[in-house]
Amino acid sequence: MEKPTRFFLQGRTHVAESPLSVRDLLKMAEASTEAFCIETADGAVLCDPDQAVVIQDGDKFALKRRPAVRYKVNGEEQTAVSNPLSVETVLRQAGAAASIDEADLGSYYVESITDGSKYHGLEDSITIKDGDQFLAIHAGATPVA
Repeated sequence: MEKPTRFFLQGRTHVAESPLSVRDLLKMAEASTEAFCIETADGAVLCDPDQAVVIQDGDKFALKRRPAVRYKVNGEEQTAVSNPLSVETVLRQAGAAASIDEADLGSYYVESITDGSKYHGLEDSITIKDGDQFLAIHAGATPVA
């Protein structure tokens, strides 16, 4: 069993057993995993909430706002600061500019052109990387004239 280690997060002293996850550190700082990352004293930025962080006595960490990610839906440029995003959020943000009927979001699914992943439920989470491209595909009934 590791002995507790003293470290600094946002200038405040904390004591915990190492390692901790990025999620644990963000929770200690009362910050969300969607909007913030952890920055180490040497400038490394850790954004994966499940990444283990080995902490040495006296280490210093700070919060860093997540960088904005640019991605496309149906060819339309989008920007997100939070990550991951729900399918519903991706569809709503792209909206009419990407030919998405916001009144009928439940009839769409999102497919990644980048890696082929498909997301069907509106609550499904999509972790977006800068430059990702998606298609919003209408899978519902098509009205006829």
